[in-house]
Amino acid sequence: MLEKGRIDGRQASFLLVTLFFAGSLLFIPVFPVLHAGQDAWLSIILAAVGGLIMARLVVGLGLRFPGKTLFQYPEIILGKAAGKAVALLYLWWFFQNCAENYRSFISFLAVSFMPETPLMVFVAFALIMASYGAYYGLEVIARTNQLFLPFVIVSVVLLFFLSVPEMTVNNLLPVFEAGMIHLVKSTAAPLAWFGEVVTFAVFIPYLNRPGQAHRVALFGILGTAAIYEMTVIGIIAIFSPALTAGYLFPVLNGARIIHLANFLERMELVLVVIWTVAGVMRVTLLHWVLVLGSAQWLGLKDYRPMILPVAVILTALFMLIHKGILEEYYFLAWVWPLYSLIIFEAGLPFLLLAVAAIRGVGGKSG
Repeated sequence: MLEKGRIDGRQASFLLVTLFFAGSLLFIPVFPVLHAGQDAWLSIILAAVGGLIMARLVVGLGLRFPGKTLFQYPEIILGKAAGKAVALLYLWWFFQNCAENYRSFISFLAVSFMPETPLMVFVAFALIMASYGAYYGLEVIARTNQLFLPFVIVSVVLLFFLSVPEMTVNNLLPVFEAGMIHLVKSTAAPLAWFGEVVTFAVFIPYLNRPGQAHRVALFGILGTAAIYEMTVIGIIAIFSPALTAGYLFPVLNGARIIHLANFLERMELVLVVIWTVAGVMRVTLLHWVLVLGSAQWLGLKDYRPMILPVAVILTALFMLIHKGILEEYYFLAWVWPLYSLIIFEAGLPFLLLAVAAIRGVGGKSG
């Protein structure tokens, strides 16, 4: 194996929580609210159920081909040419995903707090941190994430309870007003966030007890769903569905209104710390996935020579993918969820598992 590190089940669950949560922290309430209004919190429940189904597919593949990653077993299932093509498609998707995350991470900091700072300053900071983490491998990334994630979660819970005095329960009523069609539509974005469990297929082989993979995915998805629900309910209760849908970063607006007896204010600074820590950990994990996947696809004996080329490609994608934050916002709300879900998060894993079962290749799915 190119990666020598090993992680335990708790570290893997924490990585999944960071993966899901850090990619959607700022957009959690907005995208579901656009379709479902005050029923947006219900879309999180539906999305979590869908995420568990996709996790079953991903873990089934990982356990069927022990020691192999998402970039390796397509070749076993489909043959060399078709398998290489599928692995290359996944590499492209991970490049897009990582570049979109760099863009979201940097756009938030630049637009909200440091508009005069050149974007390349943020890009350089994020790439250096991610490349450094990728160089030291999955085990170091997982241990670092295990250290910081509890702080992030405690901070989110603290922000929620501090904002309770600003909430109005009537903003969450009546329930089921949107109707089932709009509720299903509102599920697309959060379902795509949970669908990133496909990334788990890259580090299942590095679990010290792979048999725990189902439990890891379960805890990762349900833990994140709880954070999502807290955030969605809190923001809608504070602003109402109409105002929430109109904000670019409603979580930031929610943090800004928190005050406690003229003593505790400026809580958006806590949100900046949360977003920075979680965002850097997420892009570091995705950077490692890209470096490892590129090396496996090319048949290299060491993944570290790919760190610089991957960083260069990500920088180019960052500069080219969107002309501005509004275009980025539209893409993430209306294009990316269906594109990711249909092809990479549900479609290809189902196809790979079905073909593997029909052809009788690999072991038992677990």
